Amino acid sequence: MSGEGGKWKEILVSKYYTEVDARQARIKYQSWWWRDLVKICGDGVEEGWFQKATVWKVGNGSTVRFWEDVWIQSTCLKTLHPRLYSLSCDQGKLVGEVGSWEEDIWRWCLNWRRDRYGWESSLESDLLTILSTGSLSKEAQDHLLWRGDPKGMFLVKSAYSILTNHQQVSIKEGVFCSLWQAKAMPRVLVTAWRVLLDRIPTRANLIRRGVLVNSPLCALCNTLEESSQHLFLECVFAQRVWSMCYRWIGILGA
Repeated sequence: MSGEGGKWKEILVSKYYTEVDARQARIKYQSWWWRDLVKICGDGVEEGWFQKATVWKVGNGSTVRFWEDVWIQSTCLKTLHPRLYSLSCDQGKLVGEVGSWEEDIWRWCLNWRRDRYGWESSLESDLLTILSTGSLSKEAQDHLLWRGDPKGMFLVKSAYSILTNHQQVSIKEGVFCSLWQAKAMPRVLVTAWRVLLDRIPTRANLIRRGVLVNSPLCALCNTLEESSQHLFLECVFAQRVWSMCYRWIGILGA
């Protein structure tokens, strides 16, 4: 299953992928099973959870895209240098196409749409410095490594853990989107936003920042630590306020 020459890989590649680009599946021939799998992996998303969990180990550069894939830094060069990417004539090209071998030494050859301005030239120097940390090999093939395992091998357990964390982040982002779309006074939205981020100066947060306080206990109930969650949700006084609000909007009976 993990090998480059695995039978399952040969079957899936022949059934779902074109010869032009191994990343582009033939949509019209996809089964429902394959569509669900692709959707879960975040295909079509610029950087889905699966893309974040993998990184390329470059060999001869015949598979990895120079700008768009993650291979030399923790993120792709397109994201690191968006200005240079917009000027590049090498968009979509493979790593092995953005340079050439001179005997046994690899030389980078970047192509641009126009001459760079002074400040853009400094960005190019930064890019070349990054590229100098990588190396290509004539004989070795490119390999996709799994970040969830020290050996780079795919494990279902680590994939489940990464996907769970990604879903939690996605849910949190969805909560923030709903928050800013709510019809409420700006100061109310800002306060709710600060509560979600735990940026309220509760006694627990003040102690964490090194501020001296008389007691870490809640100023209202004086029984438990005054955290954001306790102060706005768990405190008996907060629960009474929520109960009155529910009755006011008709969720609970009088």
